[in-house]
Amino acid sequence: MMSNKKVFVLGLDGATFDLILPWAQEGKLPAFSKFISEGAIGEMDSVPNQRSAAAWTSFMTGKNPGKHGIFEFYEYIPSTYNLRFINAKTRDGDSLWKILSKHGKKVGVINVPMTYPAEEVNGFLIAGLDAPSIKSEGFTYPQDLYNVICKECGEYILEPGLTGALVGGRIKEATEMIKSELNQKMIISRYLMSNHPWDFFMVVLRSLDAVQHCFWKYMDRTHPHFNSAESRLYGDTIFNTYQMIDGFLGELMASLDDDTILMIMSDHGFGQKHPATNQINQWLESKGFLAYGSSSQGNAVRLLGKLYRQLIGKTPRWAKEWLWKTFPSLRDKVQTRLCFANIDWSKTQAYSDSLFPNIRINIRGRELYGIVNPGKEHEALIERLITELRDMRDLNTGERIVEDVFRREDIYHGNHVDKAPELLIRWKEDIPISGIKLEKQSRHFESTISPIPGEDYRVISGDHHLKGIFLSRGRDLKKGMRITKGINITDIAPTILYCMGVSIPDDMDGKILNPIFEESFSRVNPVAYSNDIVREVNATSVPDEYTTEETKELERRLRGLGYIE
Repeated sequence: MMSNKKVFVLGLDGATFDLILPWAQEGKLPAFSKFISEGAIGEMDSVPNQRSAAAWTSFMTGKNPGKHGIFEFYEYIPSTYNLRFINAKTRDGDSLWKILSKHGKKVGVINVPMTYPAEEVNGFLIAGLDAPSIKSEGFTYPQDLYNVICKECGEYILEPGLTGALVGGRIKEATEMIKSELNQKMIISRYLMSNHPWDFFMVVLRSLDAVQHCFWKYMDRTHPHFNSAESRLYGDTIFNTYQMIDGFLGELMASLDDDTILMIMSDHGFGQKHPATNQINQWLESKGFLAYGSSSQGNAVRLLGKLYRQLIGKTPRWAKEWLWKTFPSLRDKVQTRLCFANIDWSKTQAYSDSLFPNIRINIRGRELYGIVNPGKEHEALIERLITELRDMRDLNTGERIVEDVFRREDIYHGNHVDKAPELLIRWKEDIPISGIKLEKQSRHFESTISPIPGEDYRVISGDHHLKGIFLSRGRDLKKGMRITKGINITDIAPTILYCMGVSIPDDMDGKILNPIFEESFSRVNPVAYSNDIVREVNATSVPDEYTTEETKELERRLRGLGYIE
């Protein structure tokens, strides 16, 4: 006997139990409180780099990034030292909704990151933030769904654009943007749930990620940029967002029938952002691993960063859209210039893109101006870096700030491991970090603030943490259960397939979350695996991401990262 349940997944980008559990216990989130008492919950490990593009893709494939090949919203091209922005066409492996569609299940998917272009499914799909525009070909499947949504629910808001509003000083406007975008996603979900048949339904509410990135400092008294007067005005913005979601959750719990399992998940957790990630290249320079060019070139880079912030904060959206469309390669060049600002590659052994805590090696024969020989020299450099990184100290306290350092081959496996940086740094999350203590002052940047607006922690004050959330509720699931360890984001896809009576592809890395099920259910529903899934390419008419046409679609991807708008 195989289960034939329906599943609804409420994706809350960046949700954290650090906020949910205290507020639920205080009675401020009544729906979450009820859910917790009636379901099974546990913290869930995100992907190692805690980045949304990799995490949501690992969720939908049940595979680690080394297998599905997506580590960020962009790929790095070592032969040119450039970044190239990507979308779902880069993914290696079938999505959860594609597998369900092949087995005759009706699916509905809304706003999951890294789903552009929308693939053909047995149902409907609205692409996520990696779509270049709501009017782009392939934004929805079927194609005419976009017109239906606009007619019934109003013009679709793909991303609210908080970063641009905050850089421009429009804080009150940003709070209203969050409410509007979140409310619209709920309206669209209600409409599509009611008007389309479905066995599996999923919506991702990304507003939570955006509001925590942008408003954490107004809530967190320990943040270096906390201001009491501003906190009185905007300190409840994050809580108000959770409260809106709590109301929607209450509706779902009341409307879904007993044979529908409701799951809630996030792609990662959240906490205070600090500037250390943006200072890795400065640290590498202070240790002699990296060299910068002339001071005049450094001044030019700082000017470029200032102009870029002005463009994002002060320029109307229509003007930015025209600029990016008219000069499609401009953003690639600006972003790369800011990431790898003024590095002298002929004297550099190791470097970071300064967007998340990683280090790449400047290898001879791979990088354009590589100087490190593969083999023994490379291995010795890696060992030295690991030792030095583990002793990295806080700027003010002198306390060690690195939890661990990982080689890519130790945390990823599959055909795409070589896309990852050689080293991944994991910061300590249980202490405040004010910055990296340098043995000698970097002569490149006087400031510790990144010139990239989306990474400036005066604006982006919250950041991703490793532990996301998982909650499940429904008939045949245990009630009031806390899972204390062992949940990984790759486990959700096989668990959903098991709930719905679909065999699980044996190349998935994730496991079924057996502890959430009543023994009576598990006993009569044996697990079925298969190796006969035929992987299909996302064969839409949308041009491949490596063509010139695809480079015109970078604006929304950058906006999703917080770099634009």
